[in-house]
Amino acid sequence: EGDEGGIVVDGSAVPDAPREVLPPEDDIPEANDGNSTHRGPEEVLPPPRPLFKFGNDEISNPFSPSWGPLTGTVCKHVLPAPEFVWKCPATEPLIRQPDGIIARMQMHDARRVKPGVGMSKVVYDCLESAQTPQYTPVGESDVTLQFESRFESGNLRRAIQVFDYEYDLILRPDINTKGHTQWFYFKVMNTKAGCRYKFNIVNMMKPDSLYNQGLCPLMYSKKHAEATGFGWQRAGEDVCYYQNQIKRKSGNFYTLTFSLVAEHADDELYFAHCYPYTYSDLQKYLWSLEQDPQRSGRIRRRLLAQTLAGNSCDVLTITSFSSDPKQLKARRGMVISARVHPGETNASWMMKGLIDYLTGPSLDAKILRDNFVFKIIPMLNPDGVIVGNYRCSLSGQDLNRQWLEPHRRMHPTVVATKNMIKCFQEDRPVVMFCDMHGHSRKKNIFIYGCNNKTNSPNRLQERVFPRILWRNAQAFSYDDCSFKVQKCKESTARVVVWREFGITNSYTMEASFCGPSFGQFANTHFSPAHLEVYCPFSCKNSSTKKN
Repeated sequence: EGDEGGIVVDGSAVPDAPREVLPPEDDIPEANDGNSTHRGPEEVLPPPRPLFKFGNDEISNPFSPSWGPLTGTVCKHVLPAPEFVWKCPATEPLIRQPDGIIARMQMHDARRVKPGVGMSKVVYDCLESAQTPQYTPVGESDVTLQFESRFESGNLRRAIQVFDYEYDLILRPDINTKGHTQWFYFKVMNTKAGCRYKFNIVNMMKPDSLYNQGLCPLMYSKKHAEATGFGWQRAGEDVCYYQNQIKRKSGNFYTLTFSLVAEHADDELYFAHCYPYTYSDLQKYLWSLEQDPQRSGRIRRRLLAQTLAGNSCDVLTITSFSSDPKQLKARRGMVISARVHPGETNASWMMKGLIDYLTGPSLDAKILRDNFVFKIIPMLNPDGVIVGNYRCSLSGQDLNRQWLEPHRRMHPTVVATKNMIKCFQEDRPVVMFCDMHGHSRKKNIFIYGCNNKTNSPNRLQERVFPRILWRNAQAFSYDDCSFKVQKCKESTARVVVWREFGITNSYTMEASFCGPSFGQFANTHFSPAHLEVYCPFSCKNSSTKKN
Protein backbone atom coordinates (compact mmCIF):
# COMPACT_ATOMS: atom_id res chain seq x y z
CA GLU A 1 0.00 0.00 0.00
CA GLY A 2 1.22 3.52 -0.79
CA ASP A 3 1.52 6.20 1.85
CA GLU A 4 -0.69 8.81 0.27
CA GLY A 5 -0.30 12.36 1.44
CA GLY A 6 2.64 11.57 3.70
CA ILE A 7 6.41 11.22 3.65
CA VAL A 8 7.80 7.77 2.80
CA VAL A 9 10.99 6.76 4.54
CA ASP A 10 12.72 3.50 3.78
CA GLY A 11 12.41 0.96 6.54
CA SER A 12 9.99 0.79 9.43
CA ALA A 13 8.61 4.01 10.83
CA VAL A 14 9.83 4.92 14.28
CA PRO A 15 8.74 7.48 16.84
CA ASP A 16 10.37 10.87 16.81
CA ALA A 17 13.69 11.13 18.59
CA PRO A 18 15.63 14.18 19.76
CA ARG A 19 16.32 16.27 16.68
CA GLU A 20 19.85 17.49 17.28
CA VAL A 21 21.25 15.30 14.47
CA LEU A 22 19.90 15.35 10.92
CA PRO A 23 20.76 12.98 8.07
CA PRO A 24 22.83 14.12 5.08
CA GLU A 25 21.23 16.66 2.76
CA ASP A 26 20.45 14.15 0.02
CA ASP A 27 18.57 11.92 2.52
CA ILE A 28 15.97 14.55 3.31
CA PRO A 29 12.66 13.54 1.66
CA GLU A 30 10.94 16.07 -0.53
CA ALA A 31 7.60 17.56 0.50
CA ASN A 32 4.65 16.15 -1.42
CA ASP A 33 1.84 18.70 -1.41
CA GLY A 34 -0.43 16.72 -3.75
CA ASN A 35 -0.54 19.59 -6.24
CA SER A 36 1.80 20.11 -9.16
CA THR A 37 0.76 23.71 -9.89
CA HIS A 38 3.25 26.46 -9.13
CA ARG A 39 2.66 28.41 -5.93
CA GLY A 40 3.90 31.83 -4.96
CA PRO A 41 6.85 32.15 -2.59
CA GLU A 42 4.57 33.12 0.27
CA GLU A 43 2.90 29.69 0.12
CA VAL A 44 6.04 27.56 -0.17
CA LEU A 45 6.60 25.45 2.93
CA PRO A 46 10.11 24.80 4.21
CA PRO A 47 11.22 21.16 3.95
CA PRO A 48 9.65 19.03 6.70
CA ARG A 49 11.85 17.65 9.41
CA PRO A 50 12.77 14.13 8.32
CA LEU A 51 12.29 10.87 10.11
CA PHE A 52 15.48 8.96 10.73
CA LYS A 53 16.48 5.64 12.20
CA PHE A 54 17.72 5.22 15.73
CA GLY A 55 21.12 3.83 16.46
CA ASN A 56 21.29 0.34 17.93
CA ASP A 57 21.64 1.73 21.46
CA GLU A 58 18.43 3.76 21.04
CA ILE A 59 16.21 1.03 19.64
CA SER A 60 15.49 -0.46 23.05
CA ASN A 61 14.44 2.85 24.63
CA PRO A 62 13.90 5.78 22.27
CA PHE A 63 12.19 7.80 25.01
CA SER A 64 15.29 8.91 26.89
CA PRO A 65 15.15 11.73 29.47
CA SER A 66 16.28 14.16 26.77
CA TRP A 67 13.31 13.26 24.54
CA GLY A 68 10.27 15.47 24.81
CA PRO A 69 7.53 17.06 22.73
CA LEU A 70 7.99 20.60 21.44
CA THR A 71 5.67 23.26 22.89
CA GLY A 72 6.25 25.85 20.17
CA THR A 73 5.89 28.61 22.78
CA VAL A 74 8.08 30.45 25.28
CA CYS A 75 6.41 28.42 28.05
CA LYS A 76 8.51 25.30 28.43
CA HIS A 77 7.63 22.24 30.47
CA VAL A 78 9.54 22.37 33.75
CA LEU A 79 8.56 18.83 34.74
CA PRO A 80 8.41 15.63 32.66
CA ALA A 81 5.02 14.13 31.84
CA PRO A 82 3.70 12.38 34.97
CA GLU A 83 3.63 8.59 35.05
CA PHE A 84 0.41 7.06 36.39
CA VAL A 85 -1.00 3.73 37.51
CA TRP A 86 -3.77 3.05 34.98
CA LYS A 87 -5.84 0.61 37.00
CA CYS A 88 -9.11 2.46 37.61
CA PRO A 89 -12.29 1.46 39.46
CA ALA A 90 -14.59 -0.65 37.26
CA THR A 91 -17.67 1.54 37.74
CA GLU A 92 -18.12 4.82 39.57
CA PRO A 93 -21.66 6.15 40.05
CA LEU A 94 -22.63 9.72 39.26
CA ILE A 95 -22.91 11.88 42.34
CA ARG A 96 -26.17 13.37 43.59
CA GLN A 97 -26.04 17.14 43.78
CA PRO A 98 -27.30 18.45 47.16
CA ASP A 99 -30.50 20.47 47.03
CA GLY A 100 -29.89 24.21 46.93
CA ILE A 101 -26.15 23.84 46.45
CA ILE A 102 -25.90 26.44 43.65
CA ALA A 103 -27.76 29.10 45.65
CA ARG A 104 -25.59 28.34 48.68
CA MET A 105 -22.38 28.72 46.66
CA GLN A 106 -23.55 31.99 45.13
CA MET A 107 -24.32 33.37 48.61
CA HIS A 108 -20.86 32.29 49.76
CA ASP A 109 -19.33 34.16 46.80
CA ALA A 110 -21.33 37.29 47.67
CA ARG A 111 -19.99 37.29 51.24
CA ARG A 112 -16.42 36.87 50.02
CA VAL A 113 -16.37 40.09 48.00
CA LYS A 114 -16.89 42.26 51.07
CA PRO A 115 -13.84 44.35 52.07
CA GLY A 116 -11.47 42.67 54.48
CA VAL A 117 -12.83 39.16 53.86
CA GLY A 118 -10.34 36.53 52.72
CA MET A 119 -6.65 36.63 51.80
CA SER A 120 -6.51 37.00 47.98
CA LYS A 121 -2.93 35.66 48.07
CA VAL A 122 -1.47 34.46 44.77
CA VAL A 123 0.32 31.17 45.48
CA TYR A 124 0.95 30.00 41.91
CA ASP A 125 1.29 31.52 38.47
CA CYS A 126 2.54 29.33 35.64
CA LEU A 127 3.88 32.29 33.65
CA GLU A 128 5.74 34.02 36.48
CA SER A 129 7.06 31.22 38.68
CA ALA A 130 10.63 29.99 38.31
CA GLN A 131 11.92 26.42 38.45
CA THR A 132 9.94 25.64 41.61
CA PRO A 133 6.33 26.41 42.51
CA GLN A 134 5.92 30.05 43.38
CA TYR A 135 4.94 29.46 46.98
CA THR A 136 7.20 27.56 49.40
CA PRO A 137 5.63 26.42 52.70
CA VAL A 138 7.20 27.83 55.84
CA GLY A 139 7.48 25.05 58.40
CA GLU A 140 5.27 22.07 59.19
CA SER A 141 2.39 24.22 60.40
CA ASP A 142 1.96 26.00 57.05
CA VAL A 143 -1.23 24.60 55.49
CA THR A 144 -0.93 26.44 52.16
CA LEU A 145 -0.99 24.13 49.16
CA GLN A 146 1.60 24.15 46.40
CA PHE A 147 0.35 24.03 42.81
CA GLU A 148 1.99 22.91 39.57
CA SER A 149 0.82 22.60 35.96
CA ARG A 150 4.00 23.07 33.92
CA PHE A 151 4.03 19.56 32.52
CA GLU A 152 2.73 18.10 29.29
CA SER A 153 -0.99 18.83 28.74
CA GLY A 154 -1.17 20.67 32.07
CA ASN A 155 -3.49 23.65 32.41
CA LEU A 156 -3.69 25.97 35.40
CA ARG A 157 -2.72 29.59 35.00
CA ARG A 158 -3.03 30.92 38.56
CA ALA A 159 -4.03 29.81 42.05
CA ILE A 160 -5.24 32.34 44.63
CA GLN A 161 -5.63 31.42 48.30
CA VAL A 162 -8.89 32.89 49.59
CA PHE A 163 -9.07 31.23 53.01
CA ASP A 164 -6.79 28.70 54.71
CA TYR A 165 -8.37 25.78 52.84
CA GLU A 166 -10.09 27.47 49.89
CA TYR A 167 -8.57 28.45 46.55
CA ASP A 168 -9.76 30.29 43.45
CA LEU A 169 -8.22 28.79 40.32
CA ILE A 170 -7.85 30.48 36.94
CA LEU A 171 -7.35 28.34 33.84
CA ARG A 172 -5.10 29.41 30.98
CA PRO A 173 -7.04 30.14 27.76
CA ASP A 174 -5.98 28.31 24.62
CA ILE A 175 -2.73 29.70 23.20
CA ASN A 176 -3.34 32.84 21.08
CA THR A 177 -6.99 33.06 22.18
CA LYS A 178 -8.93 34.70 24.99
CA GLY A 179 -11.27 31.81 25.59
CA HIS A 180 -11.89 28.06 25.47
CA THR A 181 -11.35 27.47 29.19
CA GLN A 182 -12.64 24.04 30.14
CA TRP A 183 -9.74 21.56 30.22
CA PHE A 184 -7.93 21.55 33.57
CA TYR A 185 -5.06 19.35 34.68
CA PHE A 186 -2.82 20.28 37.60
CA LYS A 187 -1.07 18.98 40.71
CA VAL A 188 -1.27 20.06 44.36
CA MET A 189 1.24 19.27 47.11
CA ASN A 190 1.69 19.85 50.87
CA THR A 191 -1.64 18.28 51.77
CA LYS A 192 -2.63 17.71 55.40
CA ALA A 193 -4.45 14.48 56.24
CA GLY A 194 -8.08 15.02 57.20
CA CYS A 195 -8.25 18.62 55.95
CA ARG A 196 -11.12 19.62 53.70
CA TYR A 197 -10.03 21.69 50.68
CA LYS A 198 -12.30 23.71 48.42
CA PHE A 199 -11.38 24.58 44.83
CA ASN A 200 -13.23 27.12 42.68
CA ILE A 201 -12.34 27.27 38.96
CA VAL A 202 -13.71 30.75 38.28
CA ASN A 203 -13.20 31.42 34.55
CA MET A 204 -15.24 28.69 32.86
CA MET A 205 -17.14 29.92 29.79
CA LYS A 206 -19.85 27.42 28.79
CA PRO A 207 -23.34 28.25 30.12
CA ASP A 208 -24.09 24.70 31.25
CA SER A 209 -22.16 21.61 32.23
CA LEU A 210 -22.52 17.93 33.04
CA TYR A 211 -21.10 18.78 36.47
CA ASN A 212 -24.71 19.70 37.34
CA GLN A 213 -25.89 16.26 36.19
CA GLY A 214 -23.67 14.10 38.37
CA LEU A 215 -20.26 14.38 36.68
CA CYS A 216 -17.43 14.42 39.21
CA PRO A 217 -13.84 15.67 38.72
CA LEU A 218 -11.01 13.17 38.44
CA MET A 219 -8.32 12.88 41.10
CA TYR A 220 -5.10 10.88 41.27
CA SER A 221 -3.46 10.37 44.66
CA LYS A 222 0.15 9.25 44.46
CA LYS A 223 0.12 7.67 47.92
CA HIS A 224 -3.25 5.99 47.36
CA ALA A 225 -1.99 4.54 44.07
CA GLU A 226 1.15 3.20 45.74
CA ALA A 227 -0.88 1.61 48.54
CA THR A 228 -3.80 0.14 46.58
CA GLY A 229 -2.69 -0.08 42.95
CA PHE A 230 -5.62 2.08 41.82
CA GLY A 231 -4.95 5.36 40.07
CA TRP A 232 -7.42 7.89 38.69
CA GLN A 233 -10.80 7.96 40.40
CA ARG A 234 -13.77 10.27 40.75
CA ALA A 235 -13.56 12.45 43.84
CA GLY A 236 -15.25 15.52 45.24
CA GLU A 237 -18.22 16.73 47.24
CA ASP A 238 -20.53 19.72 46.77
CA VAL A 239 -19.74 19.68 43.05
CA CYS A 240 -21.65 22.30 41.08
CA TYR A 241 -21.36 24.67 38.12
CA TYR A 242 -22.93 28.13 38.12
CA GLN A 243 -22.69 31.67 36.78
CA ASN A 244 -20.53 33.94 38.92
CA GLN A 245 -20.25 37.74 39.16
CA ILE A 246 -17.04 38.09 37.15
CA LYS A 247 -17.80 40.07 34.00
CA ARG A 248 -16.59 39.43 30.46
CA LYS A 249 -17.47 41.02 27.14
CA SER A 250 -20.42 38.76 26.38
CA GLY A 251 -21.76 38.24 29.89
CA ASN A 252 -20.32 36.52 32.95
CA PHE A 253 -17.87 33.74 33.65
CA TYR A 254 -18.93 30.48 35.29
CA THR A 255 -17.52 28.67 38.32
CA LEU A 256 -16.88 24.96 38.79
CA THR A 257 -16.50 24.30 42.50
CA PHE A 258 -15.77 21.10 44.41
CA SER A 259 -14.43 20.07 47.82
CA LEU A 260 -12.57 17.03 49.08
CA VAL A 261 -10.88 15.71 52.20
CA ALA A 262 -7.22 14.77 51.83
CA GLU A 263 -6.59 11.16 52.85
CA HIS A 264 -2.81 11.42 53.24
CA ALA A 265 -0.37 14.01 54.50
CA ASP A 266 2.27 15.36 52.08
CA ASP A 267 0.54 13.66 49.18
CA GLU A 268 0.70 14.64 45.52
CA LEU A 269 -2.80 15.01 44.11
CA TYR A 270 -3.55 15.47 40.41
CA PHE A 271 -6.89 16.83 39.20
CA ALA A 272 -8.23 16.65 35.65
CA HIS A 273 -11.38 17.24 33.63
CA CYS A 274 -11.03 13.81 31.97
CA TYR A 275 -8.51 10.95 31.95
CA PRO A 276 -5.29 12.49 30.54
CA TYR A 277 -3.87 11.13 27.29
CA THR A 278 -0.82 13.06 26.19
CA TYR A 279 1.22 13.17 22.99
CA SER A 280 3.96 11.26 24.81
CA ASP A 281 1.42 8.60 25.79
CA LEU A 282 0.52 8.21 22.12
CA GLN A 283 4.14 7.99 20.97
CA LYS A 284 4.94 5.32 23.55
CA TYR A 285 1.81 3.39 22.65
CA LEU A 286 2.62 3.43 18.92
CA TRP A 287 6.19 2.41 19.66
CA SER A 288 4.92 -0.54 21.70
CA LEU A 289 2.73 -1.64 18.78
CA GLU A 290 5.73 -1.58 16.45
CA GLN A 291 7.67 -3.77 18.89
CA ASP A 292 4.84 -6.30 19.27
CA PRO A 293 5.74 -9.34 17.11
CA GLN A 294 2.08 -10.04 16.26
CA ARG A 295 0.51 -6.60 15.93
CA SER A 296 3.43 -5.01 14.09
CA GLY A 297 2.66 -7.10 10.99
CA ARG A 298 -0.84 -5.61 10.78
CA ILE A 299 0.06 -1.93 11.01
CA ARG A 300 2.24 0.59 9.16
CA ARG A 301 3.13 3.92 10.71
CA ARG A 302 4.12 6.96 8.66
CA LEU A 303 4.51 10.70 9.05
CA LEU A 304 1.46 12.60 7.83
CA ALA A 305 2.64 16.15 8.55
CA GLN A 306 4.79 18.32 10.78
CA THR A 307 2.90 20.67 13.09
CA LEU A 308 3.59 24.35 13.68
CA ALA A 309 5.82 23.48 16.64
CA GLY A 310 7.68 20.76 14.71
CA ASN A 311 5.96 17.73 16.25
CA SER A 312 5.00 14.76 14.10
CA CYS A 313 1.41 13.94 13.21
CA ASP A 314 1.26 10.19 12.55
CA VAL A 315 -0.98 8.25 10.18
CA LEU A 316 -1.46 4.51 10.58
CA THR A 317 -2.45 2.01 7.89
CA ILE A 318 -4.11 -1.17 9.15
CA THR A 319 -5.02 -4.08 6.86
CA SER A 320 -3.86 -7.61 5.98
CA PHE A 321 -0.60 -6.73 4.24
CA SER A 322 0.37 -10.28 3.27
CA SER A 323 -2.58 -10.72 0.93
CA ASP A 324 -2.56 -11.06 -2.84
CA PRO A 325 -2.05 -7.67 -4.58
CA LYS A 326 -5.37 -8.03 -6.40
CA GLN A 327 -7.14 -8.56 -3.09
CA LEU A 328 -5.43 -5.52 -1.64
CA LYS A 329 -6.54 -3.43 -4.59
CA ALA A 330 -10.15 -4.56 -4.23
CA ARG A 331 -10.48 -3.52 -0.61
CA ARG A 332 -12.48 -0.47 0.35
CA GLY A 333 -11.13 2.25 2.60
CA MET A 334 -12.07 3.89 5.89
CA VAL A 335 -10.55 7.03 7.43
CA ILE A 336 -10.78 7.59 11.19
CA SER A 337 -9.31 10.50 13.17
CA ALA A 338 -9.30 11.86 16.72
CA ARG A 339 -8.09 14.66 19.00
CA VAL A 340 -8.61 17.61 16.68
CA HIS A 341 -9.86 19.18 19.93
CA PRO A 342 -7.01 18.63 22.41
CA GLY A 343 -9.07 18.68 25.61
CA GLU A 344 -11.35 15.87 24.46
CA THR A 345 -9.14 13.12 25.83
CA ASN A 346 -11.95 10.56 25.84
CA ALA A 347 -11.59 10.49 22.04
CA SER A 348 -8.04 9.16 22.44
CA TRP A 349 -9.22 6.36 24.71
CA MET A 350 -11.81 5.35 22.10
CA MET A 351 -9.11 5.53 19.43
CA LYS A 352 -6.80 3.34 21.51
CA GLY A 353 -9.57 0.75 21.84
CA LEU A 354 -10.14 0.88 18.09
CA ILE A 355 -6.46 0.35 17.25
CA ASP A 356 -6.11 -2.44 19.81
CA TYR A 357 -9.13 -4.15 18.31
CA LEU A 358 -8.13 -3.80 14.66
CA THR A 359 -4.60 -5.08 15.30
CA GLY A 360 -5.79 -7.84 17.62
CA PRO A 361 -6.14 -11.59 17.06
CA SER A 362 -9.95 -11.88 16.96
CA LEU A 363 -11.73 -13.37 13.94
CA ASP A 364 -13.85 -10.23 13.53
CA ALA A 365 -10.74 -8.05 13.39
CA LYS A 366 -9.22 -10.35 10.77
CA ILE A 367 -12.39 -10.13 8.66
CA LEU A 368 -12.14 -6.35 8.78
CA ARG A 369 -8.45 -6.35 7.84
CA ASP A 370 -9.16 -8.75 4.97
CA ASN A 371 -11.89 -6.51 3.56
CA PHE A 372 -10.85 -2.93 4.38
CA VAL A 373 -7.84 -0.66 4.46
CA PHE A 374 -7.98 1.63 7.49
CA LYS A 375 -6.23 4.99 7.52
CA ILE A 376 -6.10 6.20 11.12
CA ILE A 377 -4.89 9.55 12.44
CA PRO A 378 -4.78 9.14 16.22
CA MET A 379 -3.99 12.80 17.06
CA LEU A 380 -4.79 15.57 14.56
CA ASN A 381 -3.73 18.40 16.87
CA PRO A 382 -0.53 17.34 18.69
CA ASP A 383 0.54 20.91 19.50
CA GLY A 384 -2.73 21.71 21.24
CA VAL A 385 -2.51 18.49 23.24
CA ILE A 386 1.06 19.20 24.33
CA VAL A 387 0.43 22.74 25.62
CA GLY A 388 -2.84 21.87 27.38
CA ASN A 389 -5.31 23.62 25.06
CA TYR A 390 -8.96 22.67 25.14
CA ARG A 391 -10.05 23.35 21.56
CA CYS A 392 -7.48 25.14 19.38
CA SER A 393 -4.05 24.68 17.83
CA LEU A 394 -1.09 27.02 18.33
CA SER A 395 -2.56 29.27 15.64
CA GLY A 396 -5.41 30.06 18.02
CA GLN A 397 -7.92 28.50 15.63
CA ASP A 398 -10.28 25.57 15.97
CA LEU A 399 -8.92 23.11 13.39
CA ASN A 400 -12.36 21.54 13.03
CA ARG A 401 -13.59 24.82 11.54
CA GLN A 402 -10.82 25.08 8.93
CA TRP A 403 -11.63 22.22 6.57
CA LEU A 404 -13.18 24.31 3.78
CA GLU A 405 -10.02 26.28 2.97
CA PRO A 406 -7.18 25.19 5.27
CA HIS A 407 -3.94 27.17 5.10
CA ARG A 408 -0.79 25.19 4.42
CA ARG A 409 1.25 26.96 7.09
CA MET A 410 -1.42 27.52 9.74
CA HIS A 411 -3.27 24.19 9.43
CA PRO A 412 -0.73 21.67 8.09
CA THR A 413 -2.38 18.56 9.57
CA VAL A 414 -5.77 19.43 8.03
CA VAL A 415 -4.19 20.10 4.61
CA ALA A 416 -2.27 16.81 4.79
CA THR A 417 -5.37 14.86 5.84
CA LYS A 418 -7.42 16.23 2.94
CA ASN A 419 -4.59 15.37 0.52
CA MET A 420 -4.38 11.90 1.98
CA ILE A 421 -8.14 11.31 1.56
CA LYS A 422 -7.95 12.56 -2.03
CA CYS A 423 -5.12 10.16 -2.90
CA PHE A 424 -6.78 7.36 -0.96
CA GLN A 425 -9.96 7.80 -3.02
CA GLU A 426 -7.98 7.62 -6.26
CA ASP A 427 -6.68 4.24 -5.14
CA ARG A 428 -9.91 2.67 -3.83
CA PRO A 429 -13.51 3.53 -2.81
CA VAL A 430 -13.59 5.19 0.62
CA VAL A 431 -16.82 4.16 2.31
CA MET A 432 -16.54 5.90 5.66
CA PHE A 433 -14.99 8.86 7.46
CA CYS A 434 -15.31 9.21 11.23
CA ASP A 435 -13.87 11.94 13.47
CA MET A 436 -13.90 11.12 17.22
CA HIS A 437 -14.77 13.79 19.80
CA GLY A 438 -15.86 14.32 23.40
CA HIS A 439 -19.10 16.07 24.40
CA SER A 440 -19.42 18.31 27.47
CA ARG A 441 -23.20 18.72 27.75
CA LYS A 442 -24.82 15.41 26.70
CA LYS A 443 -24.57 11.85 28.02
CA ASN A 444 -24.03 8.64 26.04
CA ILE A 445 -22.13 7.99 22.79
CA PHE A 446 -23.77 9.22 19.61
CA ILE A 447 -23.12 10.37 16.06
CA TYR A 448 -23.56 13.47 13.95
CA GLY A 449 -24.04 12.69 10.27
CA CYS A 450 -25.01 14.52 7.08
CA ASN A 451 -28.59 14.29 5.88
CA ASN A 452 -28.98 13.32 2.21
CA LYS A 453 -32.23 15.07 1.24
CA THR A 454 -32.29 13.96 -2.38
CA ASN A 455 -34.33 11.05 -3.74
CA SER A 456 -31.22 9.23 -4.89
CA PRO A 457 -30.59 5.56 -4.08
CA ASN A 458 -28.34 6.76 -1.23
CA ARG A 459 -31.20 8.48 0.58
CA LEU A 460 -31.15 7.59 4.31
CA GLN A 461 -27.97 5.53 3.84
CA GLU A 462 -26.15 7.76 6.35
CA ARG A 463 -28.54 6.51 9.08
CA VAL A 464 -27.87 2.80 8.58
CA PHE A 465 -24.51 2.60 10.38
CA PRO A 466 -25.68 4.58 13.46
CA ARG A 467 -28.78 2.39 13.57
CA ILE A 468 -26.62 -0.75 13.61
CA LEU A 469 -24.55 0.74 16.42
CA TRP A 470 -27.69 1.47 18.40
CA ARG A 471 -28.81 -2.15 18.03
CA ASN A 472 -25.48 -3.57 19.19
CA ALA A 473 -23.46 -1.12 21.32
CA GLN A 474 -24.43 -0.77 24.97
CA ALA A 475 -23.91 2.97 25.41
CA PHE A 476 -24.80 4.17 21.91
CA SER A 477 -27.91 6.34 21.72
CA TYR A 478 -29.65 6.74 18.37
CA ASP A 479 -32.03 9.30 19.89
CA ASP A 480 -29.08 11.62 20.51
CA CYS A 481 -27.86 11.34 16.90
CA SER A 482 -28.43 14.25 14.53
CA PHE A 483 -28.10 14.45 10.75
CA LYS A 484 -28.73 18.15 10.27
CA VAL A 485 -26.11 20.21 8.46
CA GLN A 486 -26.17 23.59 10.17
CA LYS A 487 -24.63 26.63 8.55
CA CYS A 488 -22.19 27.03 11.46
CA LYS A 489 -20.90 23.47 10.87
CA GLU A 490 -20.24 23.76 7.13
CA SER A 491 -16.47 24.05 7.65
CA THR A 492 -16.19 20.97 9.90
CA ALA A 493 -14.48 17.76 8.83
CA ARG A 494 -17.73 15.81 8.74
CA VAL A 495 -19.51 18.20 6.35
CA VAL A 496 -16.52 18.99 4.12
CA VAL A 497 -15.61 15.32 3.63
CA TRP A 498 -19.26 14.59 2.79
CA ARG A 499 -19.53 17.40 0.24
CA GLU A 500 -16.06 17.53 -1.32
CA PHE A 501 -15.31 13.81 -1.41
CA GLY A 502 -18.85 12.47 -1.75
CA ILE A 503 -18.51 10.12 1.23
CA THR A 504 -22.07 9.47 2.41
CA ASN A 505 -21.01 7.86 5.67
CA SER A 506 -19.16 10.90 7.03
CA TYR A 507 -19.56 11.17 10.79
CA THR A 508 -18.55 12.86 13.98
CA MET A 509 -18.64 10.36 16.85
CA GLU A 510 -19.19 11.97 20.25
CA ALA A 511 -18.51 10.37 23.63
CA SER A 512 -19.80 12.08 26.75
CA PHE A 513 -17.37 13.29 29.41
CA CYS A 514 -19.91 11.87 31.84
CA GLY A 515 -21.43 8.47 31.06
CA PRO A 516 -24.49 6.63 29.72
CA SER A 517 -28.07 7.45 30.70
CA PHE A 518 -29.45 3.96 29.99
CA GLY A 519 -28.49 0.30 29.98
CA GLN A 520 -26.30 -1.74 32.28
CA PHE A 521 -24.02 1.18 33.18
CA ALA A 522 -26.69 3.89 33.42
CA ASN A 523 -25.82 6.78 35.76
CA THR A 524 -22.17 5.79 36.05
CA HIS A 525 -19.05 7.49 34.72
CA PHE A 526 -17.24 6.29 31.62
CA SER A 527 -13.83 4.84 32.49
CA PRO A 528 -10.94 4.32 30.05
CA ALA A 529 -11.89 0.64 29.90
CA HIS A 530 -15.48 1.51 28.90
CA LEU A 531 -14.33 3.90 26.18
CA GLU A 532 -11.85 1.38 24.79
CA VAL A 533 -14.47 -1.38 24.66
CA TYR A 534 -17.25 0.64 23.06
CA CYS A 535 -15.21 1.43 19.95
CA PRO A 536 -14.55 -2.24 19.11
CA PHE A 537 -18.33 -2.73 19.13
CA SER A 538 -18.57 -0.21 16.31
CA CYS A 539 -15.80 -1.98 14.37
CA LYS A 540 -17.49 -5.33 14.71
CA ASN A 541 -20.65 -3.81 13.35
CA SER A 542 -18.72 -2.58 10.29
CA SER A 543 -18.20 -6.19 9.26
CA THR A 544 -21.88 -6.88 9.98
CA LYS A 545 -22.82 -4.02 7.68
CA LYS A 546 -20.59 -5.32 4.89
CA ASN A 547 -22.01 -8.82 5.13
